[in-house]
Amino acid sequence: MERSGRMDDGRLVSDPVRRRLLALVAASAALLAAAAAAQAPQGGPAWSQLSSQQREALAPLASEWSTLPADGKKKWLEIAARYPQLSPEGKARMQARMGDYARLTPEQRRTARENFQRAYELPLESRESAVQQYKALPDDKKKELSTDRGTRKDAAKSPAKQ
Repeated sequence: MERSGRMDDGRLVSDPVRRRLLALVAASAALLAAAAAAQAPQGGPAWSQLSSQQREALAPLASEWSTLPADGKKKWLEIAARYPQLSPEGKARMQARMGDYARLTPEQRRTARENFQRAYELPLESRESAVQQYKALPDDKKKELSTDRGTRKDAAKSPAKQ
């Protein structure tokens, strides 16, 4: 014998129909929750929640801000806090570097973070000496080193041909 229940308006609803209705409601709720999660920020403040000064400093990151993890946003906000004290040239340099960083692939960003960390593990004198030596190089030699480094990294990643 089929069980049934009453709707608010007094109509009878059988168990199979009720189960389908409940499944439809549950599926709709799951879709709504998934859509809300997809639109939710990755953590940290949304772009619209930043002050105008922060938005100005972080402008090169505006299109990617919602995809950044909370800890990444925190670090960028720390950088933005120093922005007002910079000279106009320093501000331009910071934003140019931010733009360069925003255009990197995730793999390139990981490599940049690792290189930055390695560089700051060196004693200050060694770091300063290496920077001065690099700055003294002619532009063509800098480009050659950059290209050579990329080639060596690619070769190290691929297995040797026998």
